[in-house]
Amino acid sequence: MPPAPLPADPSASPAVTYPDCVPELSDGVVTLRAHRPQDAERIVQQCVDGDSQAFLPLPSPYGLPEAQAFLDKVAAAWLDEWGAREWAITDAADPSGQFLGSINLHERSPYRAEVGFGLHPEGRGRGLVARAVRLLAARAFDEGAEVLRWRAVAGNWASRRVAWACGFEAPTTLIGGRLDSDGHPGDEWHAVLRPGEPMAPRTPWFVAPDVARGRIRLREFRDDDEHRLPAERDDRAARFLTRGMPTRSRYAAWLTEQRSAAAMGDTVQWALADRHTDEVLGAIVLTQLAHPRTRGTAVVGYWLLPQWRGQGLMTEGLDLAVDTAFAPKPEGLGLRALRAVADATNTESARVLRAAGFVSGGRERAAYAHVHEPPADAVTFDVLASDDREAQRVRPLPIPVIETERLRLRPWRETDRPDPADDPDEAVRRFIPAGAAPGHADFDVWLARKRRFNDEGSLVEWCLADRETDRALGSVGLFTRGDGPIDFNVEIGYFIFPTARGHRYVGEALPHVIEHAFRPRSEGGLGVTRVHAGADTDNDASRAILRAAGLREWGHDRQAWRRADGSLSDGSYAELLVTDPR
Repeated sequence: MPPAPLPADPSASPAVTYPDCVPELSDGVVTLRAHRPQDAERIVQQCVDGDSQAFLPLPSPYGLPEAQAFLDKVAAAWLDEWGAREWAITDAADPSGQFLGSINLHERSPYRAEVGFGLHPEGRGRGLVARAVRLLAARAFDEGAEVLRWRAVAGNWASRRVAWACGFEAPTTLIGGRLDSDGHPGDEWHAVLRPGEPMAPRTPWFVAPDVARGRIRLREFRDDDEHRLPAERDDRAARFLTRGMPTRSRYAAWLTEQRSAAAMGDTVQWALADRHTDEVLGAIVLTQLAHPRTRGTAVVGYWLLPQWRGQGLMTEGLDLAVDTAFAPKPEGLGLRALRAVADATNTESARVLRAAGFVSGGRERAAYAHVHEPPADAVTFDVLASDDREAQRVRPLPIPVIETERLRLRPWRETDRPDPADDPDEAVRRFIPAGAAPGHADFDVWLARKRRFNDEGSLVEWCLADRETDRALGSVGLFTRGDGPIDFNVEIGYFIFPTARGHRYVGEALPHVIEHAFRPRSEGGLGVTRVHAGADTDNDASRAILRAAGLREWGHDRQAWRRADGSLSDGSYAELLVTDPR
């Protein structure tokens, strides 16, 4: 048997008629009363409003006959023991009790009810409906309800914000859960509230701060940004982004997903826009804000529309986003750390992160799958609010073209792959560390590694090319070992392909390379104070090249070098200071 209605409900008595059977409810700010005949005109005003027509199952056109039919239906339901209970929403401070909307408990049963509401435009934005929902939730639970449901058309953010403010759990999206006025299916949000649960937000509802600097403005995405997006999928974005860059046809669904994540306290999504035209250039997103174990941190993601790439816009945008994320509330988000992960083949993304002061923390091997390609590593980055980001910023080191009598020192290219005849021979395997000199088969891997070191600021590597034919003859580089970019101390390394040996090419190039190392950074050099090099003690030719370039041997160590064939040898070390005579 269902429980009897509460004695406080006058509709339980058959002697009481409508509207006397409607109890007045109030919290001192909002008052819920019975509907009156004179409410009809304002009901019409509410129901012809665009938002009401978009999100409520209302007749169209809607006039006084429809309003009267609604009032009659409300009255009849109150006289049904388990009918809907509908109240008019009013401002408690208004002695006239002017109609500001309607709220109800419907689909009532002994242990469950559903709350529904709609507001007159004059009643919106005042917090009245959330108070009204709390009043009815308390009543429903007092009557024995174990669950109070809320439903809304997916995209009805005003209704969802009321449910959020009243403590309803994060909504579930029911695909095709409703039919529109033409019978077409549409998605619907469902959420519940249970007795004893606080009628207050469970999570933050993030609103992306609107900030601007330089060429960039970071703002929330808007419904009308759709036309800025590509009509077709961008292959590069699809390669590196888990969800890809939204196309025009998917924008509405994508925007709903992003706003839902913000409403659950998990995401802050910015549109990266031109500060002067407000045109959308790309996006920056902070995710995983809601995880309890990592609260106060976020994961950074971003994308840029194809036509805006290569102009430094994302570097500016990410720098502004990081500043905003670390700024104290309420101007910023008050976070303590940001994390990011980049596909190892996405060199541009890693460059953006390093330029913003992120530090690489490690690699996850073979983390990303690519069609018809080997899996790629994932490179992890992070930055703390307490970090000296200026000191941590790293940009790719310039590789200037230098010409000598016979050589052109230039960056390596994909077309410089050595012939099989120049694969590492016995001399290379004996005197050069494994992997330092490329062969025909592993050239791509070697070149990718060298470019990564250059991006990290730890290497400048030149291809020694024939000045007349531009054929690659060998390589010379300046590098630092361990973590971090080149600072005051740099090491020299070099090799010549087997078919190009015997022409003293390295000796011709080294003075120019050393001069670049010592030249101040303000003049385009590395600005170091010391260059040094090591060689296998048995490699007399390499030691002679270093001496001819002005480096002085300062020491040896024993059994310190492991050759490519696995054998151990002694090492010889030389150095040159910027203050030394040359």
